[in-house]
Amino acid sequence: MSRSNASRTIFTFILGVSVGAVTALLLAPKAGEELRGDIVAAGSKEISRVGDAGKKLKREAQEITALTQDKVQDAVEAGQEAYREATKA
Repeated sequence: MSRSNASRTIFTFILGVSVGAVTALLLAPKAGEELRGDIVAAGSKEISRVGDAGKKLKREAQEITALTQDKVQDAVEAGQEAYREATKA
C-alpha cells in the first residue's frame, strides 16, 4: 500500500467512524439529558477502574521493591561474611 493510499484509507476510516458516532447519537432512543448522564456514569466507572488498577499496580510494585531490597540486603550480608572469612585466613 502506498503512502497516499494509506493516508486516504485512514482518513476514510476516521470519517466513517465520525459519521457513525454522530448518527448513533442522533438516532439514540434516549433523550439528550439521559444520554449525557449515561456517558458521564460510564466515564466515571472507567475512571474508577483505572484508579483501582493504579492502586493495585502500586501495591504490587511496593511488594516487589521490598522483596528486592531483602534480596540485596541478604547478598550484601553474605558478601560481608565472605569477606570477613577471607580476611581471617
